[in-house]
Amino acid sequence: MAAVNVISFFAAVNVMAEDKTAKMNYTQFKVGMVQPTGDQDDADYDTGGNFSAAYGRYLTDFLVLEGGVDVFGSEQDLHGANAHAGDYRQDNVLAGAALLVTLKGEYSFGPVDVFGGVGGGIYAVTLDSEIESTRLGDFNADDSDGVFGAHALVGANYNINERFFVGMEAKYRWTNEVEIRE
Repeated sequence: MAAVNVISFFAAVNVMAEDKTAKMNYTQFKVGMVQPTGDQDDADYDTGGNFSAAYGRYLTDFLVLEGGVDVFGSEQDLHGANAHAGDYRQDNVLAGAALLVTLKGEYSFGPVDVFGGVGGGIYAVTLDSEIESTRLGDFNADDSDGVFGAHALVGANYNINERFFVGMEAKYRWTNEVEIRE
């Protein structure tokens, strides 16, 4: 199951940035979307949301080490009938949280900084299902798993002034197999 193979687009807001010579640290808050791929796409999971926060430290003018927390999720709605449950409706919410470390290369073109990077992290994934059926009644089921993963990203930031910037980021994730059995 590709529970966390996703592409995310982010817009950073309220972020600290200064001139290249003085900018050593920054924090950023990202809001974006998750587009399911792989097994999640095959299972018709919807586009979901992504929220994250990160702290970055410039190691040089062109190299950044960033640590962050990502929270993301996607939904799937199923309905049908079978001999055991009768008519049923199942609403699944697949949610993930990750602690990430990223090494980014960055280059400035005036007020625009372009970057690319790679990293890894620890992911916690939970599937929560609400099931309504004519023969078995209504019930909930959930299961969780933890996996390791890697990611690659590219993006650009526009420096509004010496303390704030906005940007776009695309991130692709690879993880170990998520084992959710409920």
